[in-house]
Amino acid sequence: MKKLLYLPIVLLLIASCARGNGLYTETRVIMGTYITITLDRSGMTDDGLAKAAGDAFARITKVDNLMSTYKPMSNLSRINTNSGIAPILADPEVIENIDDASYVSSLSGGAFDITVGPLVNVWEIGSKKAHVPSPETIKKTLPLVGWRGIVVDKKAGTVFLKKRGASIDLGAIAKGYASDRAVAALLEDGIKGGIVACAGDIKVFGKKPDGSAWSVGIQNPRGPEGSVIAKLPLTDMAISTSGDYERYFFNDGKRYCHIIDPHTGYPASGLMSVTVLAKDSWLADSMGTTLFVLGPAKAYALALKHPELEVLMITDSGKILATGRFKGMKIAPVPAGS
Repeated sequence: MKKLLYLPIVLLLIASCARGNGLYTETRVIMGTYITITLDRSGMTDDGLAKAAGDAFARITKVDNLMSTYKPMSNLSRINTNSGIAPILADPEVIENIDDASYVSSLSGGAFDITVGPLVNVWEIGSKKAHVPSPETIKKTLPLVGWRGIVVDKKAGTVFLKKRGASIDLGAIAKGYASDRAVAALLEDGIKGGIVACAGDIKVFGKKPDGSAWSVGIQNPRGPEGSVIAKLPLTDMAISTSGDYERYFFNDGKRYCHIIDPHTGYPASGLMSVTVLAKDSWLADSMGTTLFVLGPAKAYALALKHPELEVLMITDSGKILATGRFKGMKIAPVPAGS
């Protein structure tokens, strides 16, 4: 059974769905996590709000049904099962998500790689079976990883993995993609403002009923759940945090997190958390993982080259690296250590 993930980004002002605060809030469990949709009630009936939220959740559910590796009959699972055997007809949304992932892989020199699935499986982080695989197992598994081994035939509408035993894991981009799809549905239904919070991926649009920006807080990576190191107002933006505190285990006093470096086969290290602001949630989601894998120096250099991304990184030593609006913000100190 999948462990439910909590939100590394904290919604600061969503506490109820009472009429008094002008908000409608609904939470469901999809994609192995709690997903909260909050809407501005302005100009909407209760029935209209419920329908809009339902439409948004339906978009997220569709992404889950297509792209979950935990569902044997999902489109993605069938692609993985047929790796090295035959191309599989793929839903346009699966192809779109793979295209987005390939863009990030190319941008990062392969630090982001959705074919990391076999390595994720041998580590089993997030389950009771989490363990450090033998060097031999890592060496044997690494050749199965490589995003260039994905063949997308857009004319035929198929996806094929060249190597038998290779597999795609969209866990580092699909929740962001789902948030984008949900917001699109809400806008189509006439919602003026709201928030879609999918675990560590949050997309906000419009403003609060009083005309002010939405407010989010960034989780303290070494503090209790709900404690924040920074708060910021947002509108029409996506924010995503990747951290070593979401899913991890200790072995001989060393923390091993769920974010695997596709080049080494071992969990990435050097950073406690990475928060990314971007216009699209799929980009914020995938770039959070990308920068975490790259490590402090390379991640900061890449962030500086892409001003369309705004980044807040906390190193293992507690050092703050920031670009964009995070520079100059008041950020609570985070102690070094595991």
